[in-house]
Amino acid sequence: MIKTNTKCRDCRSGKLTKFLDLGSQPLANSFSRTEDLTAVERTYPLEVYFCSDCGLTQLVHVVNKEELFKHYVYFSSVMPKVSAYWEAYALDLTKNFLKDKSSFVVEIGSNDGVLLKFFQDRGYHVLGIDPAKNIAKLANERGINTMAAFFSQRLAETIAAEQGPANIILANNVFAHINDHYDFCAGIKKLLHPQGVLVIEAPYLIDMFENLTYDTVYHEHLSFLAVRPLIKLFERFGLEIFDVKIMPSQGQSLRLFIGHKGAKSVSENVFCLIQKELEFKLDDLNSYFLLASRIEKSKSKLVGLLQELKNQGKTIAAYGAPAKGNTLLNYCKIGPEVLDYAVDDLPLKQGKLTPGMRVPVRNRQYAEFHRPDYYLLLAWNYKKAILEKEADFIHKGGKFIIPIGDEPSII
Repeated sequence: MIKTNTKCRDCRSGKLTKFLDLGSQPLANSFSRTEDLTAVERTYPLEVYFCSDCGLTQLVHVVNKEELFKHYVYFSSVMPKVSAYWEAYALDLTKNFLKDKSSFVVEIGSNDGVLLKFFQDRGYHVLGIDPAKNIAKLANERGINTMAAFFSQRLAETIAAEQGPANIILANNVFAHINDHYDFCAGIKKLLHPQGVLVIEAPYLIDMFENLTYDTVYHEHLSFLAVRPLIKLFERFGLEIFDVKIMPSQGQSLRLFIGHKGAKSVSENVFCLIQKELEFKLDDLNSYFLLASRIEKSKSKLVGLLQELKNQGKTIAAYGAPAKGNTLLNYCKIGPEVLDYAVDDLPLKQGKLTPGMRVPVRNRQYAEFHRPDYYLLLAWNYKKAILEKEADFIHKGGKFIIPIGDEPSII
C-alpha cells in the first residue's frame, strides 16, 4: 500500500530533510458512505522533505498508485468556468505550435477529455491517457479516444510505433503526481516529435511561500515544483525547458514548455524565474523551516477564528469538498462540531462523508434550505467565480472565510 523513498526522485541523492509534518491523514479523495461512520479509515504520513542536492521539494511516503487513482472523483469539466480556461489554453498552443492539421496531440492525465475536445473539434488527431477507469470510460463515451492506463516508457514506445510521434504532449496537474520521474522523462523522449513540445502545468512552489497554500499537500501530490530542479532533471534525458509562464489556475501555476535539447531557443522567461527562485532562497533549507513555522501559526489563527464564531452562535459550512480542503480540515482538526456540512456540486461526493473529519457532503438544493452564516471556502482557487455565483448569499448577509494565507480573511 505504501513505500518510503530514501533517495530523491529526481537526483537520487540521500540528502533529504523533513521540514513539514501535516500528520497522518487519509487519502484526500477517499470519501466514505454515511453507513460507514464507525469504520476505521486507513491513514498515511503526510510529510514534506527538501533535497539539499537538487532542491526538489517532495513527499517520500508514496501510496500505491492503483489505490490513489482506481476510482477518481475529480472531473475537470464540472469546475467553475474551467471550460473557458482550457479553450484559451488550446487556442494558445494551436496558434504557437500546431501548423499542420495532421498533428498528433496526446494528453497524459486527460481526465474526462475536456481539453482534448478543443483540439479534436479543430481536426487534430488526439489521444487521452488516464489511469482512472471510470473517467476514461466517460471520456470515450464522449468521443475522446482515451486509454485507461498509467503513462510509462513502455506505453510511449507502443503509441509511437502505432500512431507516430506526438507534436504536443500535455501533462496538466499530473507531473507532480508521478513518483518515477525517470520513467516519465524516458517515455517523453521516445514519444515526442523532434520539433514537438511537452507542456506541463502544475502548482508553483513559490505560491506556497507567497500565499501559504499548504493545503495543496496531499498524497497524490508527490512533488512541489520549481524551475531550477526541473532543469537539472530534464537535462539528464536530453530535454530542455525553453519557455515558462505563470498561470492563475490553482493559485499560481507553472506552465512549462519543454522540447528536445537545442530544438527551440530558450526564452528570457526561464532565466527570470530562476532569478526569482534564488531571491526566495528556494535552495536554502532554512527557508523551508520558516515556511513550516508560518503554516503552524496560520493553522492556530484559523482554528481560533472558527471557535470564536461558534461561541457567538454562528453557523458555518464548508464551500466545496476538494482534496486540498480535506488536507486543511484534517491538519486543523475541523470536523462536524464546527461545520454543519460541505456543499459540493460533484454528485460522486454528495451524500458521503469527507475523509478523516467526516463532514457530510450535501448538494446545492440542501444548501439553499440550510444557509449558514459563514462558508469556509475550501475551493479558494475558484474564489472569483464562486463569489460571483453566490452574490445573492452575500447580498443577504452571508460571508466567506478564506482559510489560506498567514491569517484567514473574511469576505
